[in-house]
Amino acid sequence: MKLSRISILITAVFLCFSCSGNEKKEIKASEILKLLKKGEAVQIVDKIILDDLDFVSAKEPFLMSNNTLQTEITSNIFFSNCVFMGKVTTNGQKEKFGITSVFKNNVSFVGCDFRGEVNFENAVIFGSVNFSKSIFRKNTSFNGIAIWSKDSYFSEVKAEDDFSMIYSSVLGNLYFINARFDKNASFQEISVKGKLSFNNATFQQSAGLDLIEVYERAFFNYVTFEKEANFSNSKFFQTAEFVNAKFNAKGNFEKTFFLNTARFDGVDTEKDLILTETFFGNKK
Repeated sequence: MKLSRISILITAVFLCFSCSGNEKKEIKASEILKLLKKGEAVQIVDKIILDDLDFVSAKEPFLMSNNTLQTEITSNIFFSNCVFMGKVTTNGQKEKFGITSVFKNNVSFVGCDFRGEVNFENAVIFGSVNFSKSIFRKNTSFNGIAIWSKDSYFSEVKAEDDFSMIYSSVLGNLYFINARFDKNASFQEISVKGKLSFNNATFQQSAGLDLIEVYERAFFNYVTFEKEANFSNSKFFQTAEFVNAKFNAKGNFEKTFFLNTARFDGVDTEKDLILTETFFGNKK
């Protein structure tokens, strides 16, 4: 009986410590900037980040052109299961100069909850990129971003407000598998040198995928488009798959170039797809 009571007591104490360990502790954004200024790695797990996290203020920017300054960040950046209460930005303005950020190492925000706006416009990233399982609750922009790494992961992200990645360049593979976009999603004029995958993604509002270029295989299998999906004037250099995709509104492929195989097996459409002047190199 005594052993049993002791076991129960030990278990209770263990659970108590486990619960307290799972509580997120607050950390100021200024503490993160101090690490970046020293060039130290940022590895933060299960924290609430207060205030705005402004990467351009991490280091003193240097002149890139007549009207552009650039902040170079050499640290490896890793956040997991964190909550960002303020904005997260990589660009800004200083007098007559625009400021952008260059990340020389990996940038990871895995399973994070962004309560404020996220703005990575015109950022350059040389390391791997991973935003998998993160939630974007406000307007999110990756417009003009340049990613030089082999793989960029946005799998299972959820965007509750407008999400955009227009005029961007990705030199490797880009994954939005199982992503969900509750508002407008814009990817116009994005260039992906590797593979592009939106398999099992859901677009609740308009999906802007016009003027995109994908140089390796593109996957839109089992994607649901609740509103208009615009792929007009896009170019797919290798196989493009739309197997079992569901178009609940207009699907526009006007003047789209499928230079290799285009697969539309099992596509479900409420309206006919617009295929005016669409080029098929090899349709299956």
